[in-house]
Amino acid sequence: MLNVIFDMDGTLLDSEDSICAAIAEIRHDRHLPPLPKSTIQHAIHTPGIDCAKVFYEIENFPHRSYKVGFETYFKKHYEQAVLFKGVREMLASCKTKNYFLALASNAPHDGLQPILARHNIAEYFDSIIGTNSSIESKPSPMMIYKILESAPFTQSVFVGNCAKDEGAARNAKIPYLQAKWGSDEKKENEFCNAEELLAKLEAYEQGSKPM
Repeated sequence: MLNVIFDMDGTLLDSEDSICAAIAEIRHDRHLPPLPKSTIQHAIHTPGIDCAKVFYEIENFPHRSYKVGFETYFKKHYEQAVLFKGVREMLASCKTKNYFLALASNAPHDGLQPILARHNIAEYFDSIIGTNSSIESKPSPMMIYKILESAPFTQSVFVGNCAKDEGAARNAKIPYLQAKWGSDEKKENEFCNAEELLAKLEAYEQGSKPM
């Protein structure tokens, strides 16, 4: 059996364009100049960057997530996001194998359940954790540690899509798989579709190294 912990944005949910659109609208309303999409993506994915300072030019932002205080913008744009192809079926297959499924996202904790429910995947998760005033964002391993406190199995894998996720897995000392949806080039620990991800999870469950 296996504990599988997923990131949400960019891993299960194709939401990067929605996040960029929300930030663009916030900047417009704050009378700030447009920010290149590549700059937003780099800040989102890179540990150590003060996203609120980059996105909103706010010094000493008091929240762990740059989305706090701007929930209405993100909620509106998240309605345009979709699951990556095969994600719902992949989660269903994981449940038939009796995997323990969890979500660890840098998005605000209170907003996660509605997003997952909108995409009809909330029911697959045994544990859902996001950031709040007492939970650190990835690459801190805090979310993973909290999930593993109640996880029933000895083998665990974290599935993400960026350096923050990889760092959290490394800090928690568990294997990491990275989403490269639709890519033709991938490394050993990367997958480009749902079928490849399932195969790699099954390999971990069986105690062999995923190919």
